[in-house]
Amino acid sequence: MKKLFLTFLLLGALIPGQALANSFSGQATVIDGTVAGFGKITLVDTGPLPSTGGSLESSLLDANIPGLLSANVLHATTIGMGDQSRAEASVAKLNLTVAGNTIGANLLMSRARASCGPNGPSASGTSDIVDLMINGQTITVTGEPNQTINLPPPIGGYVRLNEQDQPNSGDITVSALHVFVPGIADLFVSRAHADITCTGGQACPADKDFVTGGGRVPTPNGEGSFGVAGGMKDGGYWGHLTFIDHGSGMKVKGTGVTRYIVTGPTTRHIEGTCETTPQGDTTYLIDVDDQGEPGNNDKLILTLMPSGYKAGVKLDAGNIQLHTCK
Repeated sequence: MKKLFLTFLLLGALIPGQALANSFSGQATVIDGTVAGFGKITLVDTGPLPSTGGSLESSLLDANIPGLLSANVLHATTIGMGDQSRAEASVAKLNLTVAGNTIGANLLMSRARASCGPNGPSASGTSDIVDLMINGQTITVTGEPNQTINLPPPIGGYVRLNEQDQPNSGDITVSALHVFVPGIADLFVSRAHADITCTGGQACPADKDFVTGGGRVPTPNGEGSFGVAGGMKDGGYWGHLTFIDHGSGMKVKGTGVTRYIVTGPTTRHIEGTCETTPQGDTTYLIDVDDQGEPGNNDKLILTLMPSGYKAGVKLDAGNIQLHTCK
């Protein structure tokens, strides 16, 4: 009787039409690597996405490691559902000193996507690198994968831009910046990984609408940097906000998402609580519009209450990304 029962279970597992669900992998990290004298460094890490998918996020308003780096508006997300896995990481106003080399950028953002299609899995990635300087020299960013700038002797090394590693068709890791100095540093900035195993199952989860983004927007005082995430998870609200108005010095740190609304095919509305210095606003409202890749026409409007402060409209740099499953 036991043998018959076991045979039934094995046959049942192989019945046509009972396709296994796609398997996901994703992770985003803003700073990750090792530097002599500082050891292992990891800042703002989503952790690995479960193979069943889901949504993970992490953020930090300011980061400072004396003698090594300073940065603000650190943002990381990864989302896997349906037929795709995505990850993104961004950071603003990075200043880095490694082995006497100085590296700075106003924005470093990476995005990775892996998806299932009629011909199997595929993956792609991109980076946004704004106002990059190395050792006092302005660097022209080509946008091509793996652009490499050699660091001067005697130690040498290199800085690699938009580094892309794709071991197979459905697996990609993108780093906006990779600093390597032999024996001293191996450091990745804004690193996003996504991969997917396609098995034919594309069932959408109950929580299937999210928006994420990072970049730069105009403000009343010049420019501002943002990292944002919003959506529903496990019956509750999910996400974060980090924002700095670089003209006035005002800083906003989200403390919780309280509302998320689908307002149109490409638009979403997010509300939440926040801590704001120095003006003391306690509520934020965000309206975003994802106008497709590469993000040149995407929009973000931030409103703070009770002051009524407003910033944004069309992004100066960066990207807004809707995550949906149908």
